[in-house]
Amino acid sequence: MKHNTKRTKRPHPLRVMVVGCGRAAAAHLKAIDYFERKNQLALTAIVDRDLMAIERTLRERRPGAPTPIIATDSKEILARQDIDICVIATPPRTHAPIGLAALEAGAHLIVEKPLALDREDAYALCDTAREKHLKIAVGLKYRYIPGVQELKKWLDSGIIGDLLYGSVIVRWGHGQDYYDQAPWFGTWEAEGGALMNQSIHAIDLMTWMMGGEPMRATAVLARQAHRIEAADLAFGTLELTSPQSACLKKESAETSETLNQPAQQVQRCVQTRLLNVEGTTNTRPDVNEASFFIRGAKGTLRASLAGGKPSVVAEDDTGKRYEKKLLLSAVKRHIKREGIGILKELGHPMTFLYADFLDAIDEDRPPLVTGEDGFAALENVLSLFYAAKEGATVDLPIPPSFSLSHMKGFFEGEAASYDCLK
Repeated sequence: MKHNTKRTKRPHPLRVMVVGCGRAAAAHLKAIDYFERKNQLALTAIVDRDLMAIERTLRERRPGAPTPIIATDSKEILARQDIDICVIATPPRTHAPIGLAALEAGAHLIVEKPLALDREDAYALCDTAREKHLKIAVGLKYRYIPGVQELKKWLDSGIIGDLLYGSVIVRWGHGQDYYDQAPWFGTWEAEGGALMNQSIHAIDLMTWMMGGEPMRATAVLARQAHRIEAADLAFGTLELTSPQSACLKKESAETSETLNQPAQQVQRCVQTRLLNVEGTTNTRPDVNEASFFIRGAKGTLRASLAGGKPSVVAEDDTGKRYEKKLLLSAVKRHIKREGIGILKELGHPMTFLYADFLDAIDEDRPPLVTGEDGFAALENVLSLFYAAKEGATVDLPIPPSFSLSHMKGFFEGEAASYDCLK
């Protein structure tokens, strides 16, 4: 949402509790600190079962920052302290119990991805938030990268015609030491492997950018380079309905003859959009990259993130480029709202998640990535797992009873190709 005025200071900052001091917490704490310095938020409490982890986290706080209450159980804090926002940065299986307790105590939620690993848990979070008139934002942070919302509007404008297909590649390499950090890393039920953990950001971004509802899925999984239970490589395709009428409805004899198809088939071939997905942790850990491609009937969007450096090309088929204007518009929008200091945060999308969440609370509107969006992202990944397990293209929605527990034993009797690590 656009704002014509600079964000004003609050008489009282919103009280934040962060649960979890692991890898995922750092970006949240950086964003909280940004808005704490602007009197928008106050880090009131920090929770982790490991007190040493809390101490390490507090040492990273800026000099002079207020010291939050510390605890090993979030319920201890909720019982004695009013909390406005609960940030959940714990392992995925713990998201639901922590989140439900916080919602019952009247706190809004910011939840790391995935929202949950089980659809029942994800639904319970969304349902409880609706009942309590509270908000959930899910940390699917690619949507919050500055300029992405402008690119989405550009695609929706029809400048490059109806969207035909897209492709996303996530090559986020990790060595065996990454998976050896904790027993639950690389398991089906507690982490989900490369597709669920490393690729869900990108799948969510692409399904949102392309629009339409997933209607069919197919996938192939492999476990090649790590001693883990789940897959470290996945290829899949999601078939999305097209929310727009086909842009190639030229039913003339000339068009049909050119494509060597009956006119009716010419119209039908653009009623769905295909999204191809590759997700893996098998690549070099020091060369992480994600790339995105969307083809419209009259133009193309290409973007990549490699080594922390983004690249974007948005052009129509005449060669006209749009990305500079769109990105400049995004930067101006953020400066107008947050001030010139926001430029230092352009490489930290989590800061923009918090900015949007503050506005969502103040304006009583949904955040950019809602709990329901988090549910949909979970279901899209589960549909690819289900297709791989069935060994077939499957119609969506998949059976409600299917869960990650059904993936156990998927590679039973199959040895991983560990030699590639040597």
